[in-house]
Parts: sequence; structure tokens; C-alpha cells
Amino acid sequence: ARHVVIENVPSVLNDSNDVVTTAIQLLEAEGYNVVSGVLHAAQVGWPQTRSRFFIVASLDSQPVPFEDLTNEFQADPLSVTWAIADLADAEVDDHMFRQPNLSGENIRRIDWLFDNDAYNLALGERPECHQDGTTYTSVYGRMRPGAPAPTITTGFLTPGRGRFTHPTRRRTLSPAEAARLQGFPDNYVFDVAGPPSSAKLVKWIGDAVPMPLGFLAGLSALRLEL
Repeated sequence: ARHVVIENVPSVLNDSNDVVTTAIQLLEAEGYNVVSGVLHAAQVGWPQTRSRFFIVASLDSQPVPFEDLTNEFQADPLSVTWAIADLADAEVDDHMFRQPNLSGENIRRIDWLFDNDAYNLALGERPECHQDGTTYTSVYGRMRPGAPAPTITTGFLTPGRGRFTHPTRRRTLSPAEAARLQGFPDNYVFDVAGPPSSAKLVKWIGDAVPMPLGFLAGLSALRLEL
């Protein structure tokens, strides 16, 4: 391959087997020029605070350093409201605007956030294991309308797996909203002979590399050719 792009979560840098160093050494031993580092979507104006680690390796050319690209495209992040406000009142369906069957407790927690104009759930409203204090302050949280979204994960349909309560509506994000925050175009088709299961849909969306991060990594490899 003339160009190689490898992506992972930033914590791969702390891997006990030092797989990043091994991968870079293997690529360099085959004649590749290599750059690596963490790219941050919000630093280039994207309405999500997602970060991902990349290795870009090229034969016969030098990849552009990530710092140069980040500096060139640097911009203040847009807000989650900017990204998904027009989808707020879309009719619930069994596909891209599906909603989970929330428990009574989770419905009550979402109501508490809105009734108290809050974005973090009070300890007394959390499960017992959280009530003496927790470092997971974003869990059961509500997105702030004027700020970028947090990292979209495979848990975006579940309030207890992150800050996934909609900023202005008493519900979680819909798959359509999460997909847009990940950079999928609205006409992208998430079908396999019909609507997929929720488990498949949240994995496809939540595990994806957001468009601006993939763009920067690809540009690092291809810019000198373009």
C-alpha cells in the first residue's frame, strides 16, 4: 500500500505492550515515512469533543505533520444546537428516529434535569452506587445547547452511559442526531434489508471516525500528491 492510516482511541498510547511503538517500527522497517498523534475534532470547529489517535504512513512521500494541519484548519467548535436543532421535533419511528424504552427511573432522571434547569444529575437522583460521589459526572447528564457534544459512543441511546440526554428535549439523542454529529451525511443509508437492530445501529454510528478526523488523517497522507 502506498499509504496506510491506522486509528485507535488515544489511550492506546498507554498500552502496556507499547503497540504504537511496535507498529511505527514495523512500518519504518518497510520503508514508510510515518507521522502519528492525537487529532481533536473540536479544535477544527466540529461540534463534538471527540479525539482519536492516528498513525499515517506513506511510501515515497512525507505525510504532513498533524500539528500543521490542525493549525491550518483551527476554528472554534460549533454547538450541538447548531448541528441538530432542526431534528429536535422529528416524528419517532423504528429506524433513524427511534427512541429506547426507558425505565421509569430514567424518565424521572431526565425530567429532573429539565425541571431543575440542570445538566448534571444530582447525586441523590443517581443509582445507589453513585450517591456517595462519583467521578462519572457526565453519566445521566444533559448536553449543553451552546457547547459541542461530548464524544458520541455506542451508548448514545442510554442515559446511564454518558451525557446523551438531548439539550432541549426530554429524551436521548436519536440515531439520526448522533450520525450527524459523527459527520455522516443525512442521506447515508443504515439499512441491511431493512432497519437494523438498535445494537447494530449504535455500534455503526458510535464506533465511526468523525468526518473531520478522517479528513485530516487522509489529507496528511495525500496532500503532497493533491
